Parts: sequence; structure tokens; C-alpha cells
Amino acid sequence: MVTSERRKNKRQQVKKGIAGLLTPDIPQVGKILDISADGLSFVCRECDLPINSPVEMDILIMDKDLFFPNVSCVIVAKSVYYDEVINCGPIRMKRCGVKFNPLKAHQRLKLNSLILPEKNLNASL
Repeated sequence: MVTSERRKNKRQQVKKGIAGLLTPDIPQVGKILDISADGLSFVCRECDLPINSPVEMDILIMDKDLFFPNVSCVIVAKSVYYDEVINCGPIRMKRCGVKFNPLKAHQRLKLNSLILPEKNLNASL
């Protein structure tokens, strides 16, 4: 099966990123896989919220020293994901895609510094 890219903006792989999904019941912590100007995807043990659920996230990109607290998002995709864990083999996880609701100006600037190539960022200043 061929899947088409649904995002308008190019995804950037994240080497060391953590997403904290602030759900009403139990907070979830996940590993960020990639991020774009519009949203991100992450994996976590459980994500029982249905598609189109509004959520709030704390996003930490450790290798770039960036923290985005209280980002308003909506869940747009979910799937099963098998993550290889050392000495344990594949572990069944959930992959979730979220779309950012409009970001605050300072959040947009931080995100742009992460996802835009350095030469394009300097040219736009």
C-alpha cells in the first residue's frame, strides 16, 4: 500500500525529543519521532484518546535545548508502532500524530529555529 504525505510542511527528524501529553486523566510521556511547522508525531505506551481530541502538550527537544510548554494540539492520526527495545525485542506502542493549534508568536519563533535550515532562517531576518 502506498501512503501519501499529508503534511504541507517537510518533517524534521528529532534525535532526542520528549512529548508530555497532558490528558485530563493520566499524563502520558512519549518519544518524538519528527516535527514540522504544523505538528509532530510521537510514540507512547498508550494513547486512548480518539482522533480529533483536543490535547495540551509539553514538548522538549533536548538536543536543541528547546522547551515548548502548554502547546494546544489536536490528535489527527493514530496507529500501532513496534519499537525495538534493547534486550526486550519489539514492544507494541502507539504512534500519534498531532496538529498544532495556532501557536503563540514566541513558540512559532522557537519552532522556526528548529525546523528551518540555518541559511533560510538568517535570510528571513
